[in-house]
Amino acid sequence: MESGRRSLLNNSRFLKLWAGQGLSFVGDAISMVALVILVAEITGSASAVGGLLVARLLPTLLSPLAGVLADRLDRRAILVVSDICRAGLIVSVVFTRELVVLYVLVFLMGLARAVFNPTIRAAFPSIVSSEELIRANALISGTFSLSMMLGPALGGLMVSAYGVDVAFVLNAVTYLISAGFLALIPLPRPQRDDEESFVRELKTGFGYLAGARIPLAIVVGAFLTMLVTDLTIPAEVFLARDTFDAGDTGYGLLVSLWGAGMVAGSALTAILNNRVNLIFLYFTGIFVWALALFATGLSPTFALALGALTIAGVANGIDNVATDTILQRRVPDALLGRVFSVRFMGYSVAEAVAYPAGGLIVDAVGPRTTYLFAGSATAVAGVLILLFIAAGSAKTRSQHG
Repeated sequence: MESGRRSLLNNSRFLKLWAGQGLSFVGDAISMVALVILVAEITGSASAVGGLLVARLLPTLLSPLAGVLADRLDRRAILVVSDICRAGLIVSVVFTRELVVLYVLVFLMGLARAVFNPTIRAAFPSIVSSEELIRANALISGTFSLSMMLGPALGGLMVSAYGVDVAFVLNAVTYLISAGFLALIPLPRPQRDDEESFVRELKTGFGYLAGARIPLAIVVGAFLTMLVTDLTIPAEVFLARDTFDAGDTGYGLLVSLWGAGMVAGSALTAILNNRVNLIFLYFTGIFVWALALFATGLSPTFALALGALTIAGVANGIDNVATDTILQRRVPDALLGRVFSVRFMGYSVAEAVAYPAGGLIVDAVGPRTTYLFAGSATAVAGVLILLFIAAGSAKTRSQHG
């Protein structure tokens, strides 16, 4: 295990990717806070802030098209150009205070992000060995979770001290540093049939996924778990403020401990590394997540609710690493971009449905019952995914029997 850890940390290509991603993660979190504050100051409207979030989310629906690019073109070039485009777009925000222009810029940044995300995931197996994938994914996932914990607080402090424009410029600098690191990482060009059209490659990606039972189960499972667990997002503030009378401080603590749990889940997965079957680890994460959400709804004290939600964060961190690694190990390199793009599209659709649906559920039955419902639904989703994989395994055995 020690030699595996040393080989990963001695992998200069991975270290460059990790450093660039870590910086841009923090920059993203800071600038998102600054964007929300800017739109709130310009309009004084919560709906306008909601529109900003929708503009950021919508491009992910085009992810399958971006996935074809990730499997068709030079992945390093895609990553570098995406980062440079995002740097230019976020700097452009400094020069406008028009809401419509801000929406367009945020949409375009979301589009660059939709191209970048599946490409970086598809590039991982070219940067680290199969044995190191779990730890590599855990380090990236843990870094992202840590940035989500610290970034908003840093963003708030930075905006208060220096204004929103400094936050935007800082984010642009992190993108350029990331682009510089990525430009130094050699990546092999995906193997493909040069005569196949763009549309044909898109269909090929969907066709592969439809016939690959475990990757399909993981992609559908990612959609289902995001859909049901994110029902609790609108309930968080009401659970802290109304159910437990913990105020805004309690709400901040709740969100922070979830993030801390995600970091711990990523670290735990890295420690376990290849000692535990990944499929087993994946389902363990889902069912522990379900139990923790259910326990939150039953918790008699805020301290117990915080403990349960921290465990839910741990399970979330495990799920993220296991999902990425399973796909990277099982999907052919030439199709990785398309498969990951469908996964990211599923995330966005799930979020778009879960947030308003969760709000309606909270209004109708309260935060406790929302957590109970989400925990139960997460367990049901886990069972459905498990049955889907088991049915495929039984069919395969019967065909070879």
